[in-house]
Amino acid sequence: MGIKIGIVGLGNQGILHVEALKSIPGAELVAVADVNTERAKSVAYEYKIPRYYSSARELCEYPEVEAVIVATPDHLHLEPVLEALKAGKHVLVEKPMAARSGEAELMRAESRRRDLILMVNFENRFNPPFAYVKELLERGDIGSPLYAYIRLSDTVYVPRRMLPWASQTSVAHFLMSHTADLACWYFGRRVREVYAASVSKVLSDLGTPDAVGALLKFEGGGFATLESGWVLPESSPSVFDFKLELVGSEGAVHVNTEWEGLAIASKGKLVYPHMAKLYRLRGTVTGFLREVDRHFVECVSGRATPLIKVEEGVENTRIIEAIVRSSLEGRAIKL
Repeated sequence: MGIKIGIVGLGNQGILHVEALKSIPGAELVAVADVNTERAKSVAYEYKIPRYYSSARELCEYPEVEAVIVATPDHLHLEPVLEALKAGKHVLVEKPMAARSGEAELMRAESRRRDLILMVNFENRFNPPFAYVKELLERGDIGSPLYAYIRLSDTVYVPRRMLPWASQTSVAHFLMSHTADLACWYFGRRVREVYAASVSKVLSDLGTPDAVGALLKFEGGGFATLESGWVLPESSPSVFDFKLELVGSEGAVHVNTEWEGLAIASKGKLVYPHMAKLYRLRGTVTGFLREVDRHFVECVSGRATPLIKVEEGVENTRIIEAIVRSSLEGRAIKL
């Protein structure tokens, strides 16, 4: 028998976690929960999961659950995370850790008080090309990081059709939480100042900027420029555009995951399929999201130490909060 896990939130990301966990030796998915009870019931039936619930509280009251994955919308992480921690469950929560730094602090305090694992799913640390950049830095192959440019943008399909809760988050929270984490991971130092600008026109009715640009200045020197938008045309061959350029003191590296080496032209369309995150190969699930979940299971079982510290999730939330504030106030924000 493996570590018994429950999942709260069965949207796009939650279902990917279901797929991943069902393929991991040492993991046993025993319960799912969603505010849409019929969806929870349907997922439980389809994936042969013993129990389903309509709330995090109900799931966490099930004594067999040892760990919980929280995959609710960005602005709805606090309640299920605290419910799980107070029930004595280890937690993996989707990024961003929270909508506000105060909420992230509450989560961290609760995990420390109960000596429980609280890990944020910064999944791109397990994404092979981005993980390899970290290896290059650790080996000294490109020297120490001087500056970086990271772009992660989505087509307008994401805020308009994929996320019914897009008006409750922002392009900074949804996308820059990824890129800010990569920047901090690579530089290995604290961000001391943030300056950001935004533009709002296409998505003004949702209350979220169309795009945000941010400059992060690191302690001891070095900077990262982040760029994220939500208004790329739906005719784009990929739903996202994700690129990195990092220049070190002894070299440089470029990453482009918009195109994973496969392009398909058919029926008047060109598409770039994405398989690196989660892909079923001859019945076996593989991909970097599966590696995140596998690592979490290893940590809960005591066979590994979390590679993502709870403090990094809190700091990421502080940075995103500063980016949003700077873009609104038109001035640099010191951290």
